[in-house]
This record gives sequence, structure tokens and C-alpha cells, in this order.
Amino acid sequence: MTSTIQLPTIEILSPARCVVTFEGTRRVVSSILGSGDANTKLRKSAGGGFVTRGVSMLPHKMGGIGNVCPFASAGCVAACLNDTGLASVFSSIQTGRLVRRILWQNSREWFLGRLDADLHNATRAAERIGQRLAVRLNVFSDIPWERFGIIENHPSIQFYDYTKNPNRVGKLASNYWTTFSRSETNHADTLRLLSERKNVAVVFHNPGRGFVGNRAGLQTMPRQW
Repeated sequence: MTSTIQLPTIEILSPARCVVTFEGTRRVVSSILGSGDANTKLRKSAGGGFVTRGVSMLPHKMGGIGNVCPFASAGCVAACLNDTGLASVFSSIQTGRLVRRILWQNSREWFLGRLDADLHNATRAAERIGQRLAVRLNVFSDIPWERFGIIENHPSIQFYDYTKNPNRVGKLASNYWTTFSRSETNHADTLRLLSERKNVAVVFHNPGRGFVGNRAGLQTMPRQW
């Protein structure tokens, strides 16, 4: 999925549907928001009165169209979870992420309008079962969503994300919280943000014990760091 996409075409059928065609693939798109139950990273966040949803697109510079992870380090790119789990088995998952990436880069107005409608529908679905909606807009990306009006349009949704941008950490809106993600290149920012009582996510790994999916439970935390 790292080859450059040549001249994708987008046919807008309505505010609810469009067709993306690239390299012999034709995909009809009728939603942007994904189900939390279909993604291991999001499924772990469900419970406690919340249902989770998210937006997954190809990360960093994959697909050869723009860069949705401008603060990614080499280690972050190499260890990205985009190629793990079911996405490593079913090519349709990666195709879907690529299609959303194409729409984000080349048809943003339609993308944002469809996402806005998806969020309204997901909110109503959560309310019908007495739950609150939590949404991670950056499942594999690092887009500053506070700039696009989506957060303000949905005050009842709890939005949350992880970011490697040290300038957008913490409570960005009353319903949008971001946690800083440590990498091999941002240790100084990590210590500064911790000193400011900001949340930071730090990854630890015991070699040979697995690190994704159900095997992640075999990992242990150090006594001190």
C-alpha cells in the first residue's frame, strides 16, 4: 500500500454517496465513520456507558497523497499498527482506509459533510440504547480536528485522540481531549508535558511476548520509568 496512487477520480452522487476509482478499483462510499467493535484499538475503549467509533485512514505518507502524520518519527512509521490485525489479512480494509484518505485529500467538503451526518446518526443510535458516544477521529492519523468545525457541531460526543504534536495536547475543547504519544525523538517534550501535568502515553515492550491484539495482555509494565 505504499505505491503512489495515479489520478484517482471521485464522482459525487449525493451528500450521502460518492464513488472513488483508482488503479482499476471502484469503491462506493456511503460512510466515513467506522464501528468501534471492528477495530481492536477502539474496542478496548468501549464500556462504562460509552460506545466507540472512529475514522481510519492510511497513515503518514502512505498512498503518496499528502501527510496526515506530520510529527511522526521514523520509529513511529516503522511500528505503525496500520499493517497489523485483520488489516494484514483482508486487503479490503486497507482499500477502505486508502479511499477515505483520497477523499480527505481531494474532496474534503464531501468528506466533512458525510462525517458530520455519520456522527449525528451514531449519536442517535447510542442514545437509543442509553449510551454515550466516544469518537476517535485519528485512529491512524494525526489531523488537528479542532480546526474543522466537527468537534463544535457535536457537543454531546466525547472526542479523544493521541498526538505527537506537542502543541495540541490536553483539553482542546470541552468535549475533545488529546494525549501526547512518546516516540524515540520527543523525549524532551515528554518530560516537559509531564511536568505540566499533561497526559502522556509511553509504550513498553517485553520481546517475545506479543504486542498486539489479545497477546498484548502478556506485556507487563516496569516498576519504575
